[in-house]
Amino acid sequence: LAKTVSRIPNLDMCFCENRAADSVVGYYCAMAKRNEIPFRARLDLPETLPVDEIDMCLVLSNLLENALEASLRTAPGRRQIELTAYLHADRILLIEVENAFDGEVNEKNGVFRSSKRRENGIGIQSVTRIAEKTGGTSTFTYQNGTFSAKVMLCGC
Repeated sequence: LAKTVSRIPNLDMCFCENRAADSVVGYYCAMAKRNEIPFRARLDLPETLPVDEIDMCLVLSNLLENALEASLRTAPGRRQIELTAYLHADRILLIEVENAFDGEVNEKNGVFRSSKRRENGIGIQSVTRIAEKTGGTSTFTYQNGTFSAKVMLCGC
């Protein structure tokens, strides 16, 4: 993680005290800005978290990558990504990512199909597995042109 974080350029943006989360969010914020996608992030995360940082970074990366890709396929005037993340009761990390989408979500029986290839998407499945591994949960909803991912990671 430290090696990967060191390759991310310093963009003079600070979203929270946790360096790992801050780096991942900074990277996707820069990507969104480069593509003229409005990006709002509200993170209230301390320097040390009760959850595994690699798990948290994988969840953030998968959700923000999906949001970025969906936004790029959406009409420019509707594009947006919103991220909220905070600790609840000092041991539960709550993450929510909302983004506009083009109205097409390929989902069957709770399994999302990839928009890039003709098979199931692995990002959402990975997020679900990580949440369940920690004793948490995840939900994915879409309506009125907005896709919402909510993830709960439980710490010790």
